[in-house]
This record gives sequence, C-alpha cells and structure tokens, in this order.
Amino acid sequence: MSDMNDDSRRQFTPDHAGTNDSENSQKSTLTRRHLLKMAGGALAFSLLSDLASPVDLLAADNSGKPMKIVMLTGSPHRQGTSALLADEFVAGATAKGHTVVRFDTAFEKVGPCRACYYCEKHDGECIQKDAMQKILPEVLSADMIVLVTPLYYFNMTAQLKTVLDRMMPQRAALREHHMKSAMLVTCGSNTDWNMDAIMAHYKVLLRYLPWEDQGVVLAKNVFARKDIEGTAFPADANKLGASL
Repeated sequence: MSDMNDDSRRQFTPDHAGTNDSENSQKSTLTRRHLLKMAGGALAFSLLSDLASPVDLLAADNSGKPMKIVMLTGSPHRQGTSALLADEFVAGATAKGHTVVRFDTAFEKVGPCRACYYCEKHDGECIQKDAMQKILPEVLSADMIVLVTPLYYFNMTAQLKTVLDRMMPQRAALREHHMKSAMLVTCGSNTDWNMDAIMAHYKVLLRYLPWEDQGVVLAKNVFARKDIEGTAFPADANKLGASL
C-alpha cells in the first residue's frame, strides 16, 4: 500500500471529537452483554458467548474520572464499516471527558514479530525500530484499550494482530498494568457462529493480561459502509464510549 508509511496517530480530546477512519466490511446483529458486578461495587459490561441478542447498553461506573484511551483499528479501509464504529465510540468517549489516542494500524509501519527473543536479552527492547516505538508507550500509559476491526477469516485483521504480537517485549509490564478494554467488530456475514473465534481470542486476552472488559459491539451483516449507516450499531458504539 502506498500509504502504509502515513502517521495514523490521532488524538481526540474532550474539546475535539474528531472523525473518520478505516474499513470496508459488513452487516448486522449485535452481541449480548450483561452487567457484572466488579470489585468495589462498580458495574461494567461483560460479554457472553451467546451473540444472538441485541446489546444491552448499561453505563459503567468509572467515578467520573477522565481516562486516556488508546484505540487500535485494524482495517485497511479508512471509510469502511469498522471506521464508523470507531468514530462513534470516539465521539461518545470524548463527550464524557475522556481523551482518545487512535492508531490505524493498517497505515503504520509495523513488522511482524520475529520470535528472535532479542527483547529477552535487552531489557524489553525490540530489535525492530518501527511504529511500535510510539504505539507501545501509549498503550503502557493508557487507562483503557479499544480494539476495532472488521472480521477477516473469522478473526481480527493481520495488521491489528501484528501490533498485538509486537507487544511481547513488554508483556510483563502489560500484565502488571491494569487496563479496561472494549472491542468493536464488523462482519459481512450473518451466521450465528461467525464471531466465535474472535470472541474466544478476546476472552483469552482478558484473562492473560488481564484487561477489564467494558463491552463489545459485534455488527453482523454489514458488508459495506452503506449497510451499517442505517443500523443501530453506530449508536451502540457511541453509547458504549459515553458509558465510560
């Protein structure tokens, strides 16, 4: 891609709820969420393995504290379906006073992990010098991470997965750094099992790192931008951002 070297980092503050981004995709049915009582009586979105019913959007209690949110999008399409969900989430979150730092990973120069273990002998430093030098510090300083992707062969895009793979050098620091998380996914199919693999992956990430899930929007049957624009999914993404 000719635009792969573009600096896609964008920061959205409460005074500047920016717009647009990445993704060509897919059509509609949302995930089911239920409230899970967290420690201290806080409430957060929790996801279920059954993805058939509409999203139950309920506010999470974050005591009104402004957060720094890092959003990682995975689509190679700047104006696709998942881009719209990303834009709406940003709008909702910034309206509530949060700051969002967004990286569109398909337009960042990030090489795949080489499994060379250079980082093991060099205090977590990666041998590759690329966009991860700016992405990873932002993640490590964030209060929340949001993954946004179209469904490519039943999982996240290679571009987004590559960024997650490259977090390996700082995996110990990530596991000690408590963060909230959310995921927004679009898909062109409407089968009842097409989101199972990406949901399973997300749940493993929640367990390993660990992240505290705040909610998931799974938009099925939205193959192209025009398919998602007339659905409730953009509003669901906005409400999720605003619920934080």
